[in-house]
Amino acid sequence: MTAGPHEPPVLEVRDLAIGLGRHAGAPRIVHGIDLSLHRGRTLALVGESGCGKSVTAQALINLLSPPLAVLGGSIRYAGEGGGVDIAALAPASDAMRALRGRRIAMIFQDPMTALDPVYPVGEQIAEALRHHLGMTARAAAARAIDLLRLVGIPDPAARARAYPFQLSGGMRQRVVIAIALACEPSVLIADEPTTALDVTVQAQILAELRSLGERFGTAMLLITHDLGVVAEVADDVAIMYRGHVVERAGVESLFAAPSHPYTRGLLASLPPVDGERRSLTPIPGQVPPVAVAIDGCPFADRCVDARPDCRAALPPAIEVAPGHVVACVLHARDRSSP
Repeated sequence: MTAGPHEPPVLEVRDLAIGLGRHAGAPRIVHGIDLSLHRGRTLALVGESGCGKSVTAQALINLLSPPLAVLGGSIRYAGEGGGVDIAALAPASDAMRALRGRRIAMIFQDPMTALDPVYPVGEQIAEALRHHLGMTARAAAARAIDLLRLVGIPDPAARARAYPFQLSGGMRQRVVIAIALACEPSVLIADEPTTALDVTVQAQILAELRSLGERFGTAMLLITHDLGVVAEVADDVAIMYRGHVVERAGVESLFAAPSHPYTRGLLASLPPVDGERRSLTPIPGQVPPVAVAIDGCPFADRCVDARPDCRAALPPAIEVAPGHVVACVLHARDRSSP
């Protein structure tokens, strides 16, 4: 069920820009990013809190609320029943409702806010099946139990009658995953799906997502700040900083040869896996606020390798290896050198 990275993408994002309001000069949260999701593969979108990851996810499923707004670019869904630019659809349109939940689904960070506290979890799964697939109440209830079993919940018939507050954090997250997978979507967006879960449950959830993605051939966007999760689950990685994608690569290429100074800084700040005791190397400085306009590289003020030309203009994207692209003046300078 897994497709190669050279096959046409199921979801293709081109030059996506998101801002605080639609007026001219509105502060931008996301600056012209490109992403491609392929069937059966997982793309990890990685970066610090506040870099624009979750806002990007909301844009992909057309859930941005004012004052946030898409200012430019396209979000092209080309999966089953596709051939549509999501960015051009009204959020409440029939066309968008037909896509959201059916073809493109999302796992939110906090299952307690994603689940309705006054309905049993089985009913919440069944609702999606009745709405999108036209199942009868009886068939949807039976399928809801099957889905709870599929995501690893014990005694699923009993758990289907439980309310969210009666379940553990790990079980609630599994319920959210079951809802997202109920209609076997072509695209799954997982926004920090293991936040606040203990390490054992986190590993189980990630294994479930990987297995289900391979089983259904789903294209998955995994949003995280945890490079350990990326190494375990992802096929491809996009590193995001202050609304810009600064590096894109296959997961093995990125870990073997990180090319952007920000990526190298993220990896240097991780504790060693061999247990050796050593001081961590933090990235100096702070992320600039989004209201501050930056003409050059967004990372220049925190980069130990920054040069004057880094602040002059946004660096071009350079392919440093097959499928490995980095936006850094240092690489552009190396490429232009004799």
